[in-house]
Amino acid sequence: MKTTYEIKRFKTSNSPDLAKALKLYAENIEPAYRTDTNEIIHWLDNFEFQYGDHFVVLGLYLNKILIGFTELAYFKEERFVQVDYLVLDKPYRKNNAFYEFVDKIAGFLADEEFIYDYVICEVGCYFDNLEPTESSKMLIRLLKMSHFGVIKCAYFVPQLGHHNYESQMRAVLMIYSNDEIKQLKKETYLMIISALYYKYYERWYSIVFNYTERANYKIALDQLYTIIKKDVDHRKTIDINGYKNLLPLNPTDFNVIKANNATKLLSFVLIFILCLIIFACLALLIKDKFDIDIEKQSFLFTMAIIVASIATSWIFGNKTDLGKKLVEKLLDKL
Repeated sequence: MKTTYEIKRFKTSNSPDLAKALKLYAENIEPAYRTDTNEIIHWLDNFEFQYGDHFVVLGLYLNKILIGFTELAYFKEERFVQVDYLVLDKPYRKNNAFYEFVDKIAGFLADEEFIYDYVICEVGCYFDNLEPTESSKMLIRLLKMSHFGVIKCAYFVPQLGHHNYESQMRAVLMIYSNDEIKQLKKETYLMIISALYYKYYERWYSIVFNYTERANYKIALDQLYTIIKKDVDHRKTIDINGYKNLLPLNPTDFNVIKANNATKLLSFVLIFILCLIIFACLALLIKDKFDIDIEKQSFLFTMAIIVASIATSWIFGNKTDLGKKLVEKLLDKL
């Protein structure tokens, strides 16, 4: 029997097979990732009308049988497409179904004449590991084989709705471009994050939250955006590909951030005192051996501050974790 894949768009909430597609979605998505299907139905009818950007729901069919579900968001101004779910019914998660799905999505984007530079896809990772889970790794591999790359930078999926507390998590953000870029300017990355947070997530839950809840959700998004911005502030470009040690922070535990800042401050003070002692000893040695008197004590403080600043920056920089680990072990013993 000939195998035929095709993709169909559900244009409105009244589209045939939409209820079946949403049922397939709900049955095949883990609770932590799941969006309320009533919200999907609402935005299918209202997103483009209300905001001008596109929200698209597609179904993948194999020989006329519905086997897959995906959502897309197209941001005109920022010129990128977000793939928000790639769901295959369990019996069909084999052979070439995934690659056919990705290929059909690409064909759909070409047919719709969406003008875009990038396609973005989130892969959730949970909190208890510093790298993706096995299922997430598998999805990353599949996307890589479809010419997506991993953006090597912090990213967090915001909480989905009122009570889905497990949904806010570390995530890997993957990117596709026609020329398979290996680097991304930080300004481009922050533009993408800003659109995802404020033009997608904040807009989406505007129908769910009351005024106070919307304000609190905006604050939560701002906090996540600030963490991401701090992670890229010192960079000009962000590498693409590879997924080890991407996300060292738990976004819900902001006490960790405060603790890290306290560690840096205490480390600076300890290094400063150590440098001051060393330079004072050197000054006495120079005076004793060569009869050269260093009268201005400010010289000692200046040199100690410079060396302490350089050492602290090196220890807590992103180029290596070795110094940080050594200092943390030292502090644990104090």
